[in-house]
Amino acid sequence: MLDLNSENTGTWFYFDPDNHDVGGVCLRELSTEENARIERLTVTVKRKFKRGAWIEDKTTDEKRAAKLRWDFCIVDWKEVSIDGQVVECTTENKVRAMKIIDFVKIIVDDLEELTETNKTLEEARVKNSETSSNGNAE
Repeated sequence: MLDLNSENTGTWFYFDPDNHDVGGVCLRELSTEENARIERLTVTVKRKFKRGAWIEDKTTDEKRAAKLRWDFCIVDWKEVSIDGQVVECTTENKVRAMKIIDFVKIIVDDLEELTETNKTLEEARVKNSETSSNGNAE
């Protein structure tokens, strides 16, 4: 039986995998639906008539789009400090933390790992369902 869960609660990545007490971040992939929602909120389209044709001129509020993406992808964190002060996982603190290159590197690397893991799991699920549907084991 295939049991699907629509909750996207995130996956924890610890700063030291052997010692979870030093903290970590809980991340989730940007879903297609959330990406579309962010685009609706941050992209404006103006139509212009130019040289005998209608042309769409798209403008994206990149700063707001980045803020919304990071707010969605960073679900929670533990033991994160900015300038020596431990901070809560709020939208404002996520924006502050994403201005610090070392934190950005951690987040990007962990999101890349999460994406690759999910891709591998999905490929295995598809392969398994194809094997099950045709009755052949490879």
